[in-house]
Parts: sequence; C-alpha cells; structure tokens
Amino acid sequence: MNLKTSLLLSLLFLISLSKEILVFNEEILVLFSFGIFIFLVYNFGSTMISSELDSRAVKIQEEFNYYKNMQEKTLSHLVSYHKKQKLLSEEIKTIFVVIKKDISLIILTYSQLFIKSLNNAIEDKLKKIIASQSKFDSLLQIKISNELYMFLISKYSSSKDKKISQMFLTNSINKLITIK
Repeated sequence: MNLKTSLLLSLLFLISLSKEILVFNEEILVLFSFGIFIFLVYNFGSTMISSELDSRAVKIQEEFNYYKNMQEKTLSHLVSYHKKQKLLSEEIKTIFVVIKKDISLIILTYSQLFIKSLNNAIEDKLKKIIASQSKFDSLLQIKISNELYMFLISKYSSSKDKKISQMFLTNSINKLITIK
C-alpha cells in the first residue's frame, strides 16, 4: 500500500465517524479490533508464523519418515520371520517323515522279535510236551512189558514141560524186543 491509498482510507474513516454513519457499539469495536489484529499479524507476524509452520512441517516430515522406516523394518522382520517359520515347518515335516519311517521300522523289528519269541516259547512248550509224552510212553512200555513178561511167565510156568516153556518164553521176549 502506498501513502495515497492509506491517506484516502483514513479520510474516509474520519468522515464516516463525523457523519455518524459508523456508530461505535460493541460489535463495531470487536470488528474494528479484529481488523487491526489481522492487519498487524499480516504485516508483522507473517514471517514468524510462516517459519513456525515450516519448522513444524519439517518436524512432521521427520516423524513421518521415522515411522515409515520403522514400518519398513517391521515388515522386513515379519518377512524374515515368515521365511524362518516356513523353513522350520519344512524341517519339521522332514523330521516327521524320518521319524515315521524309524517308528515303522522299530514296530516291524519288534513285531518280528515278538513272533520269534512266541515261536520259541511254543517250541519250548512243545518240546516239554514231547519229552513228557516220551517219558510217559517209555514208562507205559516198561509197565506193559513187565506185565506182559509176568503174564507170560505165569502162563508158561504152569506148563509141564519146562524146557519148551523156557524156549517159548525167550522167543516171545526176543520178538517183543525187536518190535520196540
């Protein structure tokens, strides 16, 4: 604004006051004070406000960059953790397959061992049964042969001719021995 314009505005203001076109009441005084405040702020405080807003913008930009970097780091950490988790999951699956094979091999080995031990136990019991049966058979044969021997002796001893009965008895015993 130049001097001519400000002189003209001042003159207009004074004329409006003198002719009572502009009456001073509370609203006019508040409006007048606000206009003076805006004029003073615009002329004297605009550089200070502008520099303060610029410094605040720089600070906000720095905070934005800081949080953006934090977000990028966080995302990179999350991606690396996800990769590690996938790798760990694959390793666990591999270990699971190996353990499953080992367990199936152990089960197969123990089942074969169980079958062998069961067969051995059955064979031992059968051998004991055969041994006891064999012992029983031999005792039975001894008893039958003794009773047969006694029967033959009693039968042939009653006969009159001792030589014939002795010979017949010996032949019978020999025949029984060869049957055994």
